[in-house]
Amino acid sequence: MNDATSAGFMERHPALVISGVVGFFLIVLMLLAELGLRLFGNVNIHYYTGYTQPGWHEYPYGRIPINSFGAPDEEFVMRPGERRIGYFGDSITYGVGAGYGYRMPDLLRKAYPDYRHWVVAEVGAVPTLKDISPNIKKFGLGAVTYIMNLNDILPGSEISKGEEPGNTTFITRAKSGFMGDIDQVLRGRSYLYTYIRLGIKNALQRAGYEAHGQVAYELQATKYRAVVEETSHRIVSLGKAVEAQGVNFCVLMIPYEMQVSADAARQYSSLGFSWEPGFLAGNTQQMVGKILNAEGINLFDARGAFSGVDLRVGDAFVYNKGDKVDWNHPNRRGHALIANWLIHDTEFKGRCLPNG
Repeated sequence: MNDATSAGFMERHPALVISGVVGFFLIVLMLLAELGLRLFGNVNIHYYTGYTQPGWHEYPYGRIPINSFGAPDEEFVMRPGERRIGYFGDSITYGVGAGYGYRMPDLLRKAYPDYRHWVVAEVGAVPTLKDISPNIKKFGLGAVTYIMNLNDILPGSEISKGEEPGNTTFITRAKSGFMGDIDQVLRGRSYLYTYIRLGIKNALQRAGYEAHGQVAYELQATKYRAVVEETSHRIVSLGKAVEAQGVNFCVLMIPYEMQVSADAARQYSSLGFSWEPGFLAGNTQQMVGKILNAEGINLFDARGAFSGVDLRVGDAFVYNKGDKVDWNHPNRRGHALIANWLIHDTEFKGRCLPNG
């Protein structure tokens, strides 16, 4: 194309030419930003990645295996006469922030070697009956412990998709559709996308939402009492359905960092995050506990594991190691405190480990 032709094209399509030039420079700036963040950024974009491919997967906090069943544990080998307990949950159970060998189930495995302790978890998922029941049958489980993240408190419409409470499948919080597809492609790969996503997540959390965009019902339990109670009744339905199969059922409720560390509460508050006045004293756990206890569901409120322990922000929880402000994932010390607390609680062994 000669100069005259080029000039003619520019005169006929000035908007197109300007858009092309602007687009080119935007791409260059994005590539430079991506390179700069890869070289000098301090956010680990793989911290919360959940894998389903069999093999060992490396994280900043350690390794996590995925076995042939897609579970984050070593291979499930069934031997006659074994008593087996399955631990179900989301990224806390998976081991985000701790790694294999340092998770609560791993530590309980060492304390109770006469039982098989198997982890069945998925990052960003809420375990329900359609997931748990087949695993009970497949693996011959004699007990199930649901390790409950407080952000599992969700209205039924976001969990059941129209089905009856306690009769739903493993539901992930991942977004579907076009934006969900973009997230799946870029998350864990693009540093620029991760930093943008981090800024959005922090803004959402300051506005009273979870990092994944849902309302943080657990931080405002009084305001969202109906959601807390609905979730509690859903857990009751789940527990009774599990127990009807002759399997022990327990719920282990994990606190948020600001509930067990005054220093963490001050730090998060100074960063612009907020919660209702009663949250630090455990009003969310108390609401859930009132319903579960009345229905005879075995509940262990893990706030007790931190009683009398003086903790600074980040001592027992992830806090700022990944790509979000993280007050709900215990680190290795947090997992150890909870596991040791359970080991010394005779009711846990009597109620939550398999009989026989």
